[in-house]
Amino acid sequence: MLISYKWLQEILGADPGVDAVTSALGRGGLEVDRVTHVGAALRSVVLASVVATRPHPAGKKGLTVVRVDAGGGGEGVEVACGAPVIPAAPALVCYAPVGAQVLDRTGALVTLTEKAVAGFTSPGMLCAEDELGLGSSHEGLLTVEGGRPGQSLLDWEPRLEDWIIELSVTPNRPDALGHLGVARDVAAVLGLPFRPPAVAAARANGAGAPAAVEVRDGDRCPRYDGQVIEGVGVGPSPLWARVRLGRLGVRPITNIVDATNLVMLERGQPLHAFDLDTLRLPIEIRRAKAGEAFVALDGQKLSLDEDDLVIADADRVVALAGVIGGADSGVTATTRRVFLESAYFEPRGIRRSARRYGFHTEASHRFEREVDLSGVPLSRDRGSALICELAGGEAAGEPIDAYVAPRAPRRLTLRLPRYQRIIGAEVPARAREILETLGLSVLEQKADRLLVEVPEHRPDIAEEIDLIEEVARIAGYDQIPSRLPRVGAAPAGARGDYRLRRRVRQICTGIGLHEAVTYSFLSPQELKAARYDDGSLLRLLNPLSEEKSVMRPSLVPGLLTVVQRSQRYNVPRVRLFEVSQVFLPWQGEAGGASQLARVERPPVNEPTRLTIFLAGPRDSYLTRPEDVDFYDGKGAVEAVIAELAGSVTPAFDLSGEPPPWAHPKKGARVLLDGREVGYVAELHPDVREALEITSGAVVAELDLAAVAAAYKAPVAAKPSRFPAMRHDVALLLPLDVPAGEVLEVLRTTAGERCEKVEMFDRYRGEELPAGTHSLGFALWFRSAERTLTDDEVDKWTKAAVDAAKARFGAQQR
Repeated sequence: MLISYKWLQEILGADPGVDAVTSALGRGGLEVDRVTHVGAALRSVVLASVVATRPHPAGKKGLTVVRVDAGGGGEGVEVACGAPVIPAAPALVCYAPVGAQVLDRTGALVTLTEKAVAGFTSPGMLCAEDELGLGSSHEGLLTVEGGRPGQSLLDWEPRLEDWIIELSVTPNRPDALGHLGVARDVAAVLGLPFRPPAVAAARANGAGAPAAVEVRDGDRCPRYDGQVIEGVGVGPSPLWARVRLGRLGVRPITNIVDATNLVMLERGQPLHAFDLDTLRLPIEIRRAKAGEAFVALDGQKLSLDEDDLVIADADRVVALAGVIGGADSGVTATTRRVFLESAYFEPRGIRRSARRYGFHTEASHRFEREVDLSGVPLSRDRGSALICELAGGEAAGEPIDAYVAPRAPRRLTLRLPRYQRIIGAEVPARAREILETLGLSVLEQKADRLLVEVPEHRPDIAEEIDLIEEVARIAGYDQIPSRLPRVGAAPAGARGDYRLRRRVRQICTGIGLHEAVTYSFLSPQELKAARYDDGSLLRLLNPLSEEKSVMRPSLVPGLLTVVQRSQRYNVPRVRLFEVSQVFLPWQGEAGGASQLARVERPPVNEPTRLTIFLAGPRDSYLTRPEDVDFYDGKGAVEAVIAELAGSVTPAFDLSGEPPPWAHPKKGARVLLDGREVGYVAELHPDVREALEITSGAVVAELDLAAVAAAYKAPVAAKPSRFPAMRHDVALLLPLDVPAGEVLEVLRTTAGERCEKVEMFDRYRGEELPAGTHSLGFALWFRSAERTLTDDEVDKWTKAAVDAAKARFGAQQR
C-alpha cells in the first residue's frame, strides 16, 4: 500500500514530520518498507508566460525559439524548444533554468547547463510532463492555469512535492488500505487529536428522480448506495489529481474515474461510475444465471457462474460486483449523466469470483478484506462531491441508500485487570483516548472495565483480546516492562495424542532414526509415483499450485521424495521416520443416527500415522555391506511396538491386500491381538523405478491410535528357579508354507509348559527335494514347580511336530 504524506497531513490537519509519521506507523504495527521523496527538484522550476515565438536561426527542423516571461523583468528569455505545438501567448508553461534538474528519456535526473543547439545557446528548457516526473506524456509542453510568471511550480501547487510511504498491510487490517485509516493510527500513536474530515454532500439541483435499485441478495449485498449526477464533462483531471494518483500506483484515466479512485485511496471504499444513459433501469443486485454472458472492462468475455454476484439492468449484466465493471456501461468521452455506485459486498463471495476468473483489481483487493459498512453513504457523498468538483455537473434527485440487512452494533467489554494479566503491565492512562482516536466508542467506563462499541471499519476487532491488543500496540510494545513471570509447577503434563507422539519420537530416535517433516499437500505426480489411485484422493478446491493440490493419504509419498533427493545428493543410507496426520475420505454410514453423525463429523478422517523408511546399506563392520530388506523393517516395527503395546506381541500376516507402495511378495500386515495396525514391506519395484531409487528400501506404516488401543499392561510374574530345557527340531517343508504359521502351530500344540518357540535356521540345498527347504526350530520348556524330565519334553515336542506334519505335510529330519 502506497501512502502520500501530504495527504496524511491534510487529513490530520497537522504536520508532524515524515520521520515522526513513519516511526509511529512502525510502532503501531504497520510495517514501513520504503519512503521516497518525490518532487523536490521542482523547486527550481518556475512558471513562465509565452510572449512570442520565432523559427530557429539556423533553420533547424523541429526547433522553435520561444520568448517567455519568467518573472525576471525586461524582455524575458529566449529558449530553444522542440515541442511540435507551442501554446499561444499568454499561456503559462513550466520553465527549467540553468541549474535546474529534469528527467531525461531514460528517467535519470540531469542538471541543466547552457548548451548551444545548432549555434543557438538556450538558457534552460521548457518542460513536458514526463521531463518533470509528473506523468508519462511527452506530447507537448505542460501548461498550467492560475499562477503568475516567475512563481515556483511548488509554490503554485505545493502537493507536487511529497513523500511516498510504502506499507506492508496485513489482510486483517482493511482499514489501512485507505489514507483515512492510516491517519487514525498515526494520530493515536502520536497522541494527536483526530476528527475525520467532514464529507460535504454534492451540490444538488433537486430535479430528477434517483435511479431505481433493487437488491435481490441481501446476504451478499447488505447495503447498496448510489447517486445520479447530471451535466458532467469528461476530460483529464487537474494536474494535482493526476500526479497524486500516478505516484500511488493508479493510472489516471478521466476526471470521473479518477474521482472514484481518489475516494478509494482516501477512504478504502471502492466506487464505480456507470454511464446512466447506457443503463435500462431498474438496477438489480442479484446472483448470475448459469452461463450468463458478460464482457468485462478489459475486454474479456466471461460465462458466469451461479455463485457470482452481479450488477445488472433490465437487459444484461453491467458489472461483476466488487471485481470489475462492464465494457459497455463505463464512462466514455460522451458521458453526460453518471450513476455512482457505493456498496458493501460480502468478502468471501468476492474472493471466489475474483479467483474464478483470474482477476485481482484494486476493488476486489479491498472488498475481499471487507470495507466499512457504515461508511458506504459517506463514500458515496464524497465521490459525488469530487466528481462535481473535477467534472462539473450536479447531483440529481435524492441519494439512494438501500440498507437491506442492517447489522446490530458490536459491543465488547475490556476488563482492565485482564489487560494487566495478559500484557504484564498497568493499563495506560490514555487507554480511553486511544480507543476513541481509533474510532471505537466508549459507551461506559467503570473502575475495572470499559464498554466499547466497535465501528464497522474494524472487522478485525471481534473479542476482548483484540481490544487489549489495540491498546497495547498504540501505547507501544516498547513501553511494556521486561520482567520474568512467576512460573509454578504444572499439575499435569500433556495428554492424549501429543503425549503419544512425543513418546513415539523418543522411541524412534532411540533406535537410530531421524525425524522428517513433509508437506500435508502433495502433487498428483508424487502420488502417481507411489501408485495411488486418483479416485481415492482428496483434492483442494482452490490450490495455490498444482504441486500442492492433493491432501496426502499416506506419509509414504512425502518420504519417498526425501529419499529420492538424498540419493541424488549421494547420501544412499537413509534412516527416517515421520509421525503426523494423513487425510482420508470420511467413511460414514447412511440413515438414522448415523446420518446425523456424518453431518456433525468433519468430512475427512485424520488418523495419526507413524511411517518408518529405511534405504541403502545396513550397518556392517567386518562384512561386505548389504542393502536393507524386509527383516530390517520388521525389526524396527517390533522395537517400536515393544515400547508402545505393553505385553502385546506383534504378529505378521502375509495375507491381505498390500498398500499401493508395497512389494506384493515381500511384505506383511502387522497384527496386535488379531487386529491389523499397519503394514511393513519392501518398496514396490515400480515405485523404485519411477523415482530412480537404486538401493534397497523398506517401509513400515503404523496407525498409532490402533497401536495405543491394543496396549495391555505388562503382568509381573515370579521367575521360576528351575532350569529351562531346549529341544531343537528340523522340519522339511514346502517353500510356500509360511514359517510364521509353522511357528504358531508348534507353540500352540507343545503344551502349557512351552515358554517360547524360535526359528533359528533355514537351509536349502541340492540334496533336499525340489521345492522344499529345512527350517530349524528351538522349543523351550520350563516348570515353576520342578525340573522337567527328558521323557516329558520329548512327548510334548513330538505332539508339536505331529501337529506340523498333519497341518503342513512336514517331515522331521
